[in-house]
Amino acid sequence: MTNRENIDSIKKRLYEAEVVHYWEHKGWGGKYEYLWRWGVAIFVNYSIFILLWLALDGFTVGRPFFWVVLSFMTMMMLITRYLFTPDKHRCYHLTPLGIHYTENDMIPDVAYQVVRGFAWVGIVVCIIAVFVLGPLAFVGAGGFALMSFGMTNFKPTTEKHEVFFSDRPILFNPMNDSVLRIDSNIPTEYCSSRNFYFSSLEEKDAVVSLIKKN
Repeated sequence: MTNRENIDSIKKRLYEAEVVHYWEHKGWGGKYEYLWRWGVAIFVNYSIFILLWLALDGFTVGRPFFWVVLSFMTMMMLITRYLFTPDKHRCYHLTPLGIHYTENDMIPDVAYQVVRGFAWVGIVVCIIAVFVLGPLAFVGAGGFALMSFGMTNFKPTTEKHEVFFSDRPILFNPMNDSVLRIDSNIPTEYCSSRNFYFSSLEEKDAVVSLIKKN
């Protein structure tokens, strides 16, 4: 049996093993991780707004264009935060052999529909551009059309992850933080290191106790 087949066999047993504890987590994880995600979204979008404010003489509070740009940048800030760096929904299953879990982006279904709609509009615009401008349109429209085609099937996905317990898995349990990291090395030369997130310190302590018990 090859190493890959051995790992697949262990993975199969992991998913078939009895679940001794189940928990969910919504968000990103860690105590302050969400802060830098908000920080990136705000900085990227409002820095452009501030540059326009400093560079354009007529870009003042009394002009409608000012409020149009501000509204647009606010919308882009929210899109950056919730669409490009979305929160995660994780469902964990603790078994005597290890932990397996699923991970989904917490993006509303309407967002996927809007993106798919914009993708089809983009394809139509590219086709019109080709007829109006001729072959030269492929220089710019070609790349956008390829991107649009890829986005027409934009839909939620579920990722599966697992960590197998070795004889002595190493637990990194930081104090006053609802995150737990497990490093494991099984005889098939498979090494894994994953972070697990909890809604409370009490829930994390209960899982750590169960892992030590098993």
